[in-house]
Amino acid sequence: MRDLARLLSQPEGQYFDRKSLWHGPRDDSRPRKRDEVRDEIAEYVAAFANADGGTLVLGVEDDGEVTGHGYPADAIEDMLQTPRRRLTPTHPPGVLVEWQGKEVLLFEVASAERAVMVHGNGFPRRVHEEVFQESEEAINAIKARGRTESIESDVAPGVRVEMLDVDLVRRAQEGAGLAHLTADHYLCERRLADTRGGDLVLRRGAAFLFAREATTIDHPNAGVRVFRVAGTRRLTGAQHNVEEMPRLEGALPSVIQRAHEVIGGLIRRSTRLHDLFFREMPEYPTFAWQEALVNAVAHRDYRVSGQCVEVWLFEDRLEVRSPGALPDQIRVEDLRRREPVHLSRNPRLARVLAELALMREQGEGIPRIFEEMERSWLRLPELVADARSFTVILSNQPIFESPDPEWVRHVRALPVSSRQRRILIAYPATTFASADYRALNEVDRDVAYREVKELIDLGLISPEGHKGRGARYRVVGSGQTSKAPRPTSRQALGVRMAEQGHVKNADYRDIMGGGRVEATRALRDLCDAGVLVREGERRGARYRSGPGWAGWLVRT
Repeated sequence: MRDLARLLSQPEGQYFDRKSLWHGPRDDSRPRKRDEVRDEIAEYVAAFANADGGTLVLGVEDDGEVTGHGYPADAIEDMLQTPRRRLTPTHPPGVLVEWQGKEVLLFEVASAERAVMVHGNGFPRRVHEEVFQESEEAINAIKARGRTESIESDVAPGVRVEMLDVDLVRRAQEGAGLAHLTADHYLCERRLADTRGGDLVLRRGAAFLFAREATTIDHPNAGVRVFRVAGTRRLTGAQHNVEEMPRLEGALPSVIQRAHEVIGGLIRRSTRLHDLFFREMPEYPTFAWQEALVNAVAHRDYRVSGQCVEVWLFEDRLEVRSPGALPDQIRVEDLRRREPVHLSRNPRLARVLAELALMREQGEGIPRIFEEMERSWLRLPELVADARSFTVILSNQPIFESPDPEWVRHVRALPVSSRQRRILIAYPATTFASADYRALNEVDRDVAYREVKELIDLGLISPEGHKGRGARYRVVGSGQTSKAPRPTSRQALGVRMAEQGHVKNADYRDIMGGGRVEATRALRDLCDAGVLVREGERRGARYRSGPGWAGWLVRT
């Protein structure tokens, strides 16, 4: 039996989603419409199949509470059979599982070889936490490219199960909630092996992930090389200033963990600003460089055999270089805009590394790296892509020289976003233009215009000189902190509502603080009170002002 306790404790992401089977507030809820649930099952099962597979559980709330269902047995059986009746090619039905005294519907979905269609509703595809419509041709092209560009699915001649690290396989099984399976069945479940005529045939991805000895991995450069440079550029000859650490080879999870230890020991610590307080901190946010490293290991082109993943530590920056060009469908511009792009060259490797808690869900890593650098008041990452490699460059240079501690503490208390705090800290005494905002935060013109206008509306900055193109702005209150305005969080949320015409869960968290679950509960309470009106479902939900909005804004 699937380990539901471990499964349900996971956050929703590329490989997992949970759905409630009830509608309305919990003290007055009723079962959702049956046809709506069947449509949802068909869409999400097809979306997982058209991506890298995943698990769908129905009968669980957003906060993880198991609430079961309120349907008769024939309706449940109809829902379980939906993948068989509504999809082409058909998929196996779901199963009914009892958990905590409630019944939940469980759908385990394998990645399909070709695009799966929902009858009457096209070809959905899972991208991180969202479901998007794609064309049949686009999905088949992605799948075909994955088969040709990655060697993780190639057969590993001569590699047998006894040559794998069984303890590491067991850890991966436990992380996936599949500890009840044998190692053979788990490897087949993750498409890292096949049974042929009663024999188990391993794929190269199994060796990359679980090889007990490095020599089992048939690749000369599957590991990581770490270099330390004394200076800001590499020199040769008599001025040679590069020190190479011992090469890290073997099973990829072990390589990643040992690389963490090596690099962590080389990164310096100093007293600098973090979270708007001066603390003893590493020169790079730990999450940022670790995620850059694991992304390089997980998504590199392993058909490039002449180069390892390389990490270079200069005096002013850290560079993580991944062999191979970006896949055709991924553009550097999209990554810089922090769009959650999900397209893995090595989906089997990536999924297992995520289940081992060594990497984030697909599409989440690069945006989080940007956020960590942003919150640490460092320059945003530089992304460099060419025909041979993809490089993430992290600078250890802050965006300011010597901030006023009083002003810093004041800015921390303001109900604005991290990007807006950065501009208030970076330009406390000089004017700035929209172009400065865009360059500092790496956002486009529309985002910069909206967020600058929000700061004006809040009274935190004021325009100087002429308006329109070329306008400049001055921070209000810097140097005279006690006189600076302190708008309430509700006022800031009101500005966001006026700008966008709606707010989302992410807007609420950005301004009011707290996590997703707390924001979900607060927004639900505001809807119940008539302050907000919800449109859409789940992660696509938006909230517009309701009849009680104006009164709520002015309350303290």
